[in-house]
Amino acid sequence: MSGVVSTKLKFKGDKPKKKKRSHRETGGGGDTLEALATADPTGWMFPETVGEVTGPSYILLPTEPLTCLAWDSTRQRVYAAPVDMPQAPEGANELSLSEALNVVEPTAVDQVWVVSRLAGSEEVSLRTSTGTFLTAAPSGTLTATSVSRGPLEGFTATLEEGSLFPSVALKTNSGTYLSVPPADAEDIKAKKAEIRGDAETSTGDSEKLRIKCQREFVFKARMAALEAKEAGTGKRRLFDSGPALGSVEDEMSRNREYQAWGAGRHHVSSDDRHALKKAKKEGRVAEAMLDRRAKMKSDRYAK
Repeated sequence: MSGVVSTKLKFKGDKPKKKKRSHRETGGGGDTLEALATADPTGWMFPETVGEVTGPSYILLPTEPLTCLAWDSTRQRVYAAPVDMPQAPEGANELSLSEALNVVEPTAVDQVWVVSRLAGSEEVSLRTSTGTFLTAAPSGTLTATSVSRGPLEGFTATLEEGSLFPSVALKTNSGTYLSVPPADAEDIKAKKAEIRGDAETSTGDSEKLRIKCQREFVFKARMAALEAKEAGTGKRRLFDSGPALGSVEDEMSRNREYQAWGAGRHHVSSDDRHALKKAKKEGRVAEAMLDRRAKMKSDRYAK
């Protein structure tokens, strides 16, 4: 007899209870937030939404063999750099495309692009390791010599679910898309594969890029989206286990940390909490808390 027999009392006809799952535990069906928080922040992963495409990024191109978008600062050109494929374990078959995509990482700083957004804009910019920006000219030529961001340095990213991993299409300011025209293996190995920004549509395989971002920035973007979704609901935060800003628990926590009198008793102001709610919207909860403590004459540093 193997295994451990459960001693829990069961009755015939009882239906098994389903385990409750919190929607806050996952970031949309992928890696859990807890797993992202504890994993290596410098690791690389595929984002699940366009908003998670941020920070240092590794842009894989749809070529065979696999290449990535790179910037040669010496020759001042954007090119498709061959990807160093990991070796399969001894005695095992070659890695499949899915396995290779899951483990490949950049091997040089020239292969890393920093994706950033302007506040209030959906466009992203791609900055090289030397501080210049990727530029898509109306003719379709790609360069990365501009030291500042302008209209030609803005791209609109759209994410599409794929059979292996999500693919991303980058739309230029001219309304065209980044693409990699078909090239033979010899040209790819010789770093002669052409990358252009004049594709009319994003429906072809040549326009479907795959982007891996650093786990730390994906986690921050996922947490920001979660907090924005739950703003004003009064729910507790997930990782710091702290109470919602402006709540009774928040005030109790602050008073417990900064003041106590009368055999260690903790007091909460009896004033209306409407002012705290207003302060929360204005982003000055801490200042409002200080005012409440000063009125209670319990904190000489708050006066």
